[in-house]
Amino acid sequence: MASEKSPSLNALRVFAVAAHADSFKQAAQQLGVSQSNITRQIQALEEQLGTRLFQRDNRVHALTPAGEALAPDLLRLFKELDRTVERTRHIGDSELTTLRIALPESLLRWWLSSRLAEFYALYPHIQVQFNTVPLFPDANERANICAQLQHEQLDVAIHYGHLRDKALKQVALYTPTYVPVAPMHSDKALASRPWLVDVNAPYWLHFKKAQAHLAKQLKAHPVGNSNIAVDLIQGTDQITLIDQLFLAHTLLRDYVKHTEYQVTLPEPVALTLKQRQRQPVALVAFVKWLEARLASSLAGNVRPN
Repeated sequence: MASEKSPSLNALRVFAVAAHADSFKQAAQQLGVSQSNITRQIQALEEQLGTRLFQRDNRVHALTPAGEALAPDLLRLFKELDRTVERTRHIGDSELTTLRIALPESLLRWWLSSRLAEFYALYPHIQVQFNTVPLFPDANERANICAQLQHEQLDVAIHYGHLRDKALKQVALYTPTYVPVAPMHSDKALASRPWLVDVNAPYWLHFKKAQAHLAKQLKAHPVGNSNIAVDLIQGTDQITLIDQLFLAHTLLRDYVKHTEYQVTLPEPVALTLKQRQRQPVALVAFVKWLEARLASSLAGNVRPN
């Protein structure tokens, strides 16, 4: 008589292997157990099901009709179970602990990179994979960021301004203030010295409005972005505009800062991620850490020279 108790999962797996092996001995070798263990598991399963699964003939390793009916479906189910377990293992080892973050190169270079050791020390199980995006993305770049977040090719994107997409959650990190700086002091008037700036960037457009009198007197030398400008003015009295957040960096802290001409942009640098009912733990940890470190940096911003 069949038992009302559900068959053992282990016994079912033993049967699935034995049914497709040439003998119980071969099944035992595949599973790394003794042949007697295989026999006991099969007998227990037959008792639970109330039917024989193998012919009782030592000369022939053959299934009964019940065994033939059970074996194919059982093998398929265990293969699917193995695939599911492997996917789960991969998610646990990779997806849930690896964050894919896209951010401006300037933020990574001048602020975040020197602080990552602290994050890794706090969260050694979280890996971070970085990609760069423009600080001031145009319409096509904004659409691409939205698509990558929606399709979970990215976990986080950091950029200036808000993205218009209701499927995404956006957090204002800080409102950037750009300060005219030079590597060394000069007695020359600011307007007579070369200014290296990204002429299409919002910081320059707002600088020209806020400091219209000075802007009309000087000639801007166009560069692709602020990182290029910083590299080009090294060892000179030339001027560029740098996010005040970055001025605590060891390579920038001694720059001459003309804070009387600084300009604060109208929109914040934002962090964007996909809307979810429950965000992954690793993602929450990174966002909270980032917000705390930014608050600390902004509270201790360098003072003007």
